[in-house]
Amino acid sequence: MPRRIRAAALAAAMLVANLAAAQSPSADELVAKNLAARGGEDKLKGLNSTRLTGTLSVQGMDMPLIVVTKRPNKMKQEMTMSGQKIIQAFDGQTVWGVNPMMGSTTPRALEGGQADVIKNQSLFDGPLVGYKERGDTLEVVGPEDVEGTKTWKLKLTRQDGKIMHIFLDADTGLEKQWAASMDQGGMTMEVNTVLSDYQATDGLMIARSMRTMVGGQQMASLKITNVEFNPPIDDAEFVMPK
Repeated sequence: MPRRIRAAALAAAMLVANLAAAQSPSADELVAKNLAARGGEDKLKGLNSTRLTGTLSVQGMDMPLIVVTKRPNKMKQEMTMSGQKIIQAFDGQTVWGVNPMMGSTTPRALEGGQADVIKNQSLFDGPLVGYKERGDTLEVVGPEDVEGTKTWKLKLTRQDGKIMHIFLDADTGLEKQWAASMDQGGMTMEVNTVLSDYQATDGLMIARSMRTMVGGQQMASLKITNVEFNPPIDDAEFVMPK
């Protein structure tokens, strides 16, 4: 290829890249759009606790589920299966759980990939709000299709180096998917959570349907049937029983 043609081709490629970069929103612009779509920062700051009630479906089995959260990062999930309660919780310091289905009726501390997932879920306002204050970094990867929906893919890198990808609907600004790697039993698994069926409750948009995919296969789905904002919840609710 003659030198002049190569130079022209390089200039054209650089122009296309610059135009694409100019059309891409910044990370902070996407966070601001997400906050506005969810109901606004003031409405979100007015929340101190939530209680979600729904049904978790795993491998054809339906389990009643209650999730309570409290600012800034307390969370407890309680599922009922065959009359027995399965609990996962975080009190802000310790991740713990009870799972009679695995032969354990005594609360125990959880570590590793499972604990990381629970900690991520415990961020009261979600992973995007306050990321700078936490010392995390956020960058725009680019546009990406998620189940037929155009999204903006964001890469969130935590202080500890763990990475989470967040996909925001390009039109609405609402979260469409979360993706993260989880280390479990010496294996690394890609866990994707797809969010849908957003409905307004007291002016705030809540995803009423979630599907969890592991390695491309659906492992669980969640349907939220009731949402309560600012219910009275004692801090002791989240602490591991002795």
